[in-house]
Amino acid sequence: MYAYEKTVDLGADQLFSKIYKRLKDENWVVVSYIDIAEMMKKQYNITMEPYYIMDVCYPPAARELLNDNYDIGAFIPCKVILAQKDNKTKIIIPKPSVFSREFLNSDGKIAEKYENIIINIVDGEIK
Repeated sequence: MYAYEKTVDLGADQLFSKIYKRLKDENWVVVSYIDIAEMMKKQYNITMEPYYIMDVCYPPAARELLNDNYDIGAFIPCKVILAQKDNKTKIIIPKPSVFSREFLNSDGKIAEKYENIIINIVDGEIK
């Protein structure tokens, strides 16, 4: 599977705040995020349920990954997607390890180490 996926009984807005804070507490950098629902409302007057795309980075991980394979930059920073539908939120975290094994002739072990850390951070906020 190319991504970690889980659906939880929390709203995306609440989950976004919790994950954002926890990532910062763990020294991850939230490079950027897109609030798709807000963008759609402002630019197109379209109403939709909350949907966030977060780009997150742990600088020591980025250095280690780039030292392993410079082309991994095509798959980092890591994404955390929060998509709410009917009072449930689907969490999607694409796995750079899968992409590095499939496209970069890497064993993906370094990427897997850090994607497991981010998955554990996210899982810690949904319990």
